[in-house]
Amino acid sequence: MLAAALFAAAGLLAGTSLKAQDPPPAGGFKNAYLTVNKSGKVVLTYTLWRDQVGKGKYTLVFFWASWSEEAQAEAANVQAVYQQYAGKGLSVLGVTYNDEISDSMDAIAEWGIKFPHIVDVEDQIAEQFEFDTVPYVVLLGPDGKTVAGNLRGDAIAGAVARELEK
Repeated sequence: MLAAALFAAAGLLAGTSLKAQDPPPAGGFKNAYLTVNKSGKVVLTYTLWRDQVGKGKYTLVFFWASWSEEAQAEAANVQAVYQQYAGKGLSVLGVTYNDEISDSMDAIAEWGIKFPHIVDVEDQIAEQFEFDTVPYVVLLGPDGKTVAGNLRGDAIAGAVARELEK
C-alpha cells in the first residue's frame, strides 16, 4: 500500500496522472530515479538498485536526506569526486534516505548535485548497509560488494583513488 502511494506521489511530481490505486510498474515497484537533464532540471524516472550497482564499475554510494545539514556539506565532497572520476571507471549514485521525493528534488537542484539518485522507498536499499545516520558514503566494487564504508571528507577521494589507480 505504501509503495503504491509513493509510486503515485512520484508520478504526480513527474507530471503524470497516476492515482493512488494504480499498481506499481510491471515487475514490481521500482525506486524513483532522479537525474539532472542538460537544462539543469531534476527529472524523475524509475530504476532498480540492482540495475545501478555491480555492473563492472566501482560505485560510490552517498546516502543522504535534504533535511541533513551534514549531508549537504558532504554532498560537495561527493560531487567533487564525481567530477574527477566519472569518466575514469567510477559511477556515483546518491540514495535519498528517509526523505520526501519533492524535498530530495529541491535539494538536488539547490545543492548543485549532478550525479543520479535513487529514492530509497521503505528503506529497501539502506537495510543492506549498517548505518544509523546520514550522510553515509560507501564505495562498492565492480561486483557490488563493499570496498570501503563510512567515508567522510577527504577519505572519499582517497578511497576512490586507491581503487581506481591500482
